Amino acid sequence: MKIGLFTDTYYPQLNGVTVSIDNFARELRRKGHTVYIFAPKIKGFKETNKDVFRLPSIKILSSEPEVRFPTMTSYRNILKFIQMDFDVVHAHGNGPFSILGYQVAKGKGIPYILTFHTLHTEYTHYFLKGKVIKPHMIATGLKMFARLCDGILTPSEKMKNKLIEFGVTKKITVIPNFVDLSKLHHAKKGYLHSLLDLPESTPIILSVGRLGKEKNFPFVIKVFSEVVKKDSKVHLVIVGPGPEKDNLKRLTREYNLNDRLHFTDKIDAKDMPRVYADADVFVFASTTEVHAIVTLEAAASGLPIVAVKDEAFKHTIEDGKNGFLLPLVVPSFAEKILLLLKDNSLRNSMGINSQKMIEKNFQGEKLTDQLVLYYKEVIRNYKPSAKVLRRVNRMAFSGIMKTSRALDRLFLFAR
Repeated sequence: MKIGLFTDTYYPQLNGVTVSIDNFARELRRKGHTVYIFAPKIKGFKETNKDVFRLPSIKILSSEPEVRFPTMTSYRNILKFIQMDFDVVHAHGNGPFSILGYQVAKGKGIPYILTFHTLHTEYTHYFLKGKVIKPHMIATGLKMFARLCDGILTPSEKMKNKLIEFGVTKKITVIPNFVDLSKLHHAKKGYLHSLLDLPESTPIILSVGRLGKEKNFPFVIKVFSEVVKKDSKVHLVIVGPGPEKDNLKRLTREYNLNDRLHFTDKIDAKDMPRVYADADVFVFASTTEVHAIVTLEAAASGLPIVAVKDEAFKHTIEDGKNGFLLPLVVPSFAEKILLLLKDNSLRNSMGINSQKMIEKNFQGEKLTDQLVLYYKEVIRNYKPSAKVLRRVNRMAFSGIMKTSRALDRLFLFAR
């Protein structure tokens, strides 16, 4: 099978969507399928994978990851993917590159599948500080986007239920994310202790994610301020870049935690297994997740997890078995973290249970087989657009190509 993946975010942007796409693409290729990835060209990043096509783009939204719009100024790039042979187009996200994938699919007369990865109604603060774009407007947009799809996927029941709540009536299929267990199971300890110059005996609480308002890191810091009152050795490490870093550092100073709380910014994906391996407890307080990759990675790394009680963590965290699911109450979080830090036996047994849960519920090969069967089902049931609509799409593509060629010549891109 030949699959075209169109995504609004990909390496070097490190986030859950990027990791999910990369994991499924590698497993699909391992099973003999051809997978092409179309993603934004990122300044300063040189692509080495021949099956990843980088399209010129401009930044239209400063967020993490930033949102980029394909400029369509390279005739040769457009010609490449128009001429390529796909059986299906699978888009990831709800941005400009996903729309481009839709145009390609309709122009070719093949199915268009979209995975809804993100609960965008919780991210309106990135759009003009939330003063213009409101959550109900985003919900309407997602509903309209769903109407374009021949197949709709979500990584969790939570996202599926939200789409239904927004008014989506088409069939929605859940295929969860997974992580590369081989990388996470055997990572060596010592990375964070060395990076932060901490004694090997120092306990580490870890939290990972974009430093955005939606991730609720101020709550994690408040919890840690209570933990340090009863544990004189423990440190908190927060991994990830983001716009809230200065505010979080200010809060750190207010709680006099400068010597105990560390921000590492972005860490390369290849080093993340060693980050998890060097922690003792993983803490996560975001209520905006759909199916958080970081909690899968933490569990697969053998960490007990203390997280907010939320449907997004179903099958990843089981309260009392491999961690604790709690309401957003500072003393409750602090109590469970201190319990895990104090009780080595409980911490180790929960860590073992974390690995077992991931191995049971999120096997990459099994989930990829489900995805392939889903592709085949959508292709089998696909009904091409009416002849007139297909003709309009072809005319639109022709216009895009002519415009792109003209722009190429104008900007001396053509050879």
